Amino acid sequence: MLEQISSLNYLRTFAISAHYLSFKAAAKVLNISPTAVSHQIKALETQLRLNLFERHTRAISLTPAGSKLALACQTHLTQLDHLVAELQQPKSDISISCCNSFAALWLTPRSTTINNQFPENPLKICASDSLVDLSREQHIDMALRYGEDEQIADEILLGHEKVSLYKRPNFNPERHEKPVLFVTEWPENDLLNNIDLRSHFDASQYQVKTFPQEFFVLQAIMTGQGYGLLSDVLATSAIEQGWIVPDNTITPFRGYSYWLRMNPARKDLGAIQRFSHWLTQAFEAFREGYI
Repeated sequence: MLEQISSLNYLRTFAISAHYLSFKAAAKVLNISPTAVSHQIKALETQLRLNLFERHTRAISLTPAGSKLALACQTHLTQLDHLVAELQQPKSDISISCCNSFAALWLTPRSTTINNQFPENPLKICASDSLVDLSREQHIDMALRYGEDEQIADEILLGHEKVSLYKRPNFNPERHEKPVLFVTEWPENDLLNNIDLRSHFDASQYQVKTFPQEFFVLQAIMTGQGYGLLSDVLATSAIEQGWIVPDNTITPFRGYSYWLRMNPARKDLGAIQRFSHWLTQAFEAFREGYI
């Protein structure tokens, strides 16, 4: 690796110079002389056999090659900085990976409750609709999987969802038009098929409009643009706030399930055990109708 670069200091000096577009400013950050910065940049250019900067009378600018290298340095050196900072400090936060809609509609509304329950262990939400490999992503303490009822080893079943019809309170669609019905249809992928929503209602009775995420459907419902089909798990906070109400025009039906998986390297830590217990209890209370 990096056989062409004799010193990572050259890349660091280049990255800072590229950020400020100034050798003088970079020298101040690095606590070395502007001449030393210039020499390191020149050495790097010599090794790469190309110019990274255009030198002007009172300024510098990046060449196309310099711009490419600056972008790579910004990405990877920042990752290294974060990793080094993490290794230097005891990890006290709790990081959970979950899909974007669950992060936005379930976890975020409970941020205050979670902070009060775990004041010394701030929750770090890593929202993504991609699968997380806990054997590789060692910074993730636990992952929430949303999917079918096939249990994977070491997973904990949190609960099942029901998909129901919701509307804004006092919402009345125009009688001379078909009501708008918003549904979620995420982009097709190999991980999880869309729930077959359309088999549970007569599409000819609605103007069906789709969004790729549930939180868009919720926004459309709350702003009175029409009805929407939502998971009862994700609709909970909006119902509690009085922003939406159920509608019995469409019979609620079973959706997918939520499963909790913990990082094997961290699952025995006290904070992780306590948070997983709290999460399990929160779902149990929801199923029993307490929240």
